[in-house]
Parts: sequence; structure tokens; C-alpha cells
Amino acid sequence: MLSFIRAHVTPAKMLFSPYMIERVLLGSLIHSPMRLPEELLERARDIHSEAPSHRIKLDRVGSFGLKVPVEFKGFLLLAEADVWVSLPEGRRGVDLSRQVEAIYELSNPPKDPFSLCREAAISLLEKLNYADSSGVSIRFDAPLQDGESLKYYGVEISSIASDEIINKIRVEILGMTACPCTAELIRAYKSSEIAATHTQRSLGILEVSTKAEHPDPDKLASIIERAMSSPLRTYTKRPDEGGLVIRSLSNARLAEDVVREMIHLFLEEFGHLPEDTRILAAVRSMESVHMHDIYAERSFRLDEIRKEISSH
Repeated sequence: MLSFIRAHVTPAKMLFSPYMIERVLLGSLIHSPMRLPEELLERARDIHSEAPSHRIKLDRVGSFGLKVPVEFKGFLLLAEADVWVSLPEGRRGVDLSRQVEAIYELSNPPKDPFSLCREAAISLLEKLNYADSSGVSIRFDAPLQDGESLKYYGVEISSIASDEIINKIRVEILGMTACPCTAELIRAYKSSEIAATHTQRSLGILEVSTKAEHPDPDKLASIIERAMSSPLRTYTKRPDEGGLVIRSLSNARLAEDVVREMIHLFLEEFGHLPEDTRILAAVRSMESVHMHDIYAERSFRLDEIRKEISSH
């Protein structure tokens, strides 16, 4: 594994030590403090395979918060993973070790999170054949070039397997919004072309569930940033800061405006996705003049939103 990391990832892009990742990935498998004698295991009851007291099916049972390495656009990242399967009404528990094994086997050597999700979801159904559905979710902070530095946005990639595979991706990135209501009040008072107003950081969210391949998270992040009054920057100098503020004030938007713009841009970029693709577009504005946040969202199917827009 270490040879793979050294061969494929340059030190500049290695955000975690390969020794650290190998310890996280394989520590529970090769550094176990003790093993019980096989004859003792043979005499012990298999509690998980027994019948439960109440015959009720469970939708999801699994291991959450696992640490796995992933390769993402040239970076080696340490991600957090959840794995789960459905549990039939006649079985008391799941084989948790097989769940962990399913994703750890596929993480060595590290691979891209899209393939890891899909392959691990399929492997879970093969290893735990009493389940009729399985799922894998992987969360990490994705690096994005931001001028001379990097900024990060949140990504969650999921695959759910049953009779078919549904791929899901959720992207969250911060932007800036300027309030058009206050801007109009100040413009009326000062009669200026560009009016001052309050600005705030706003969290934009796009979530896509589709039978097609996972959409590119960088493109989703770009849609969110373009829908805001202005993007945020990690590293700025005084002229840059002034430009960002002027851009934001010249493009004042409500949270409601941002959600609608996100939907419009999504249809332009991803209109080719299957008609039954489901999308969530949302914004949480962390208000600077209120003691509370403002939230707006729209959840829709691709065919439904097209029909709605064409009817107006």
C-alpha cells in the first residue's frame, strides 16, 4: 500500500501521511491485541443469526464513521464512510465485521470515492446475502483551487444497491449574499447607484440522486457559487476584497433568489440526466443583522421542474 501511495501521489498533494492512512485503514486488522481460540468460537452461539424477539424488518443497520483513504482529482484524502444493509425480520443482527471488510478491502489501494461507493455497495449484498438493500456514503472536504491558494467544500457521495443502483451526491459550499431589501432602502435614502447593505455568508447545498453516474462535484460547487451574490475567497489582498464587496452589492440576492438561480444553472449544466433524477437545492443564510438564520429549499424531479417551468 505504501508503495502505491508513493508511486501515485506527489508529496505536495498528499494531505495525510501514508503511514497514518495505513494505520487507520489496517490498524484494526493487523494490530489486534488478542485472538480467541478457534474452539471457543465454535462453541459460542452466533447471536446475530438468531431470531429476534420481535419480527420487524430494519431499513438500515451498519457501521458509521469509518475512516478510509480516497483518491480525488490527484489528492489523497482521508474520508469518513458509513456502510449499512437492511436486516430481515427473521434475523437478530448483522455481521458487522463483514461490512467493515467490504469497504476496507476495496480501499487498499485507495481509489476514487465514486467507484468505492458503487463497488462497496455491491460487495455488501454479496457478503451479507440475507439483505435486500445496502448503502455506502463517503464524506470528505474537497480541495478547490482558489487563486494562489486552496479552499475546501463539503462532499458526500452515496450509492444505494438493491434491484438497481442509485447514485447520490451532495455538495455544500459557502458564498456571500447581499440583501436587496436593505439596499433598496439605503438607495432611496442616499439616491446612489450602488447602495450599501448587509452581507452574510450563506451555505449553498445541491444534492442529486440519479441512476446515472455521480455528477462532477466541482461543477455542482461552481453552480452554487455562481448563484450567490459573490463567491468567497480564502486568500485576498485589499483590492480583491474591495472587488468582492462591490460585486456582492451589485448583485444583491435573497436566499430565495439563490435557490431559483441554482435550479436554473443546474438545468443548463445537467439537463441530460435521466428524467427521474431527484434534486435538492437549498440555501442557509447566516444573517448578520438578525439573531436567526434564513433557509430556503426546493426538492424536485427533473421532469417535474421542466413541466412546471414550461407552463409559465
